[in-house]
Amino acid sequence: MQDGVLTTAGVLAGLSGAVSNHSQVLLAALASTAAGALSMGAGAYLGTHAETEVLRSELARTRAEIRQQPYIVQEALLAQLEKEGLAREAGYRVVRLLSSSPETLMATAEEKVFGLAGGMLGNAALDGLVMGIAFVGGALIPLVPYMLIAATRPALCAALFTTALALFGVGYFEGWLAQKTRWRAGLRFLAIAMGAAAAGYVIGLAISPLGATAG
Repeated sequence: MQDGVLTTAGVLAGLSGAVSNHSQVLLAALASTAAGALSMGAGAYLGTHAETEVLRSELARTRAEIRQQPYIVQEALLAQLEKEGLAREAGYRVVRLLSSSPETLMATAEEKVFGLAGGMLGNAALDGLVMGIAFVGGALIPLVPYMLIAATRPALCAALFTTALALFGVGYFEGWLAQKTRWRAGLRFLAIAMGAAAAGYVIGLAISPLGATAG
């Protein structure tokens, strides 16, 4: 969602500096939003799918190893429990108890020894859908004011204002979650957003003569 806000605000600022036609800027921003949502959704889907396939392969290999060499895995699990602070005698009793259930031993060894767990498997389709929807939701924050106001400069100011409020809110919330200074976290997000928008606007002003020459 943050990517949607920043990307769209940057596109609006950059194009407003390069193009005087309000409708053209809006259409380009809408096209950028659609492309960004599809790109982010597809990227999230492919990333999660690839990660899931690799994890499934590793889990299958690990389970085969546990079945073929249970004693080696038991010793490795005992060593890991000792490393985490459990006395060797107590760890031995735990491993012995776990060994009475092959599935429990397997699940524990996957997590403790190999750093794997079946619960880590993601849903690629859901990740892609959520990412795409979140990007669009973020993009609407600067887009809606730009749609409602016909004049380019006031529309851009309103879009940047709503963007600043949204990103300050995200930073403030992050500070609250991390139990850090909330206003400082909010202002950091705000500074980054305004810096990106200002850079986009300056770049747009710089390339606007190129558009005039091409026309």
